[in-house]
Amino acid sequence: MANLLKTLPLRPPIAPNLPIAPVDYTQTYQDQLLNALRLYFNQIDNFTQGINLPNSGVTTGRPVNNLSVGQFYFDTTLGIPIWWNGEHWVNSSGTTV
Repeated sequence: MANLLKTLPLRPPIAPNLPIAPVDYTQTYQDQLLNALRLYFNQIDNFTQGINLPNSGVTTGRPVNNLSVGQFYFDTTLGIPIWWNGEHWVNSSGTTV
């Protein structure tokens, strides 16, 4: 799954076109509205599952997949913030850690 995410671009969710409410209550309108919202929130769930990476932890727990240049991680073993430069984790001075 992780390799698949690297090859597929993550597309942010698009807000749904909500149906226009009638003057009087109708079950059909409520069903259409809830279906549009359900689909939208499913898009958000699917999108955030692909990018949910830890932002702190021990050195051995650093993320290794789906990283973007500039990805932040606070290494609790070292006690410093580090960033992914595209090849290595580096500290604020650019030294590989």
